[in-house]
Amino acid sequence: LTLPREVGIHPETGKKITAGLGRFGPFVLHDGTYANLKDPEELFDIGLNRAISVLAEKVARAEERAGKILKELGEHPDSGKPVQLREGKYGPYIKHGSTNATLPKSAKPEDVTFEEALALVAEKEAKSGKGKKKAPAKKKEAAEKKPAAKKKAPAKKKPAAKKATAKKAAPKKAAAKKTPAGKAGKATEMAD
Repeated sequence: LTLPREVGIHPETGKKITAGLGRFGPFVLHDGTYANLKDPEELFDIGLNRAISVLAEKVARAEERAGKILKELGEHPDSGKPVQLREGKYGPYIKHGSTNATLPKSAKPEDVTFEEALALVAEKEAKSGKGKKKAPAKKKEAAEKKPAAKKKAPAKKKPAAKKATAKKAAPKKAAAKKTPAGKAGKATEMAD
């Protein structure tokens, strides 16, 4: 009942670190980064220093898997996020935000310029649908589909209304059957 437990405030970011027990076992959480703990008993004993070191190890492993940064090319003019040349499992690539653009085999990683990297990123975003150029096209398609949806909507409402009235009528009939079957009840029905 005491979980998640606040371990303390991270000295660099000023955000709180919590320890909890989740679906995949015990963890430490800081600013959206989860780091697993080996022992469930550690949840109640873990201190601030140990929590910071576990989180730092997790971040270091994630950066290692992402690939070594070969070159910082600059900040993207639109988003302000860094554009980096990284070494990957399948060769060098350009990373911008969540977009990874592979370098052509003919290009040498050390000769890649910022402009070439922006062109590769823009081409990759256009192919994957992340680019801003395709967004207006989607809005137009959605606007064209809306009138069609309005025409279909009344047709859907009419059958739903019939079903609803049928359901309302059914309880009334059931209530009439449940009334006492005495002679007085039948006499009032015949009189009507």
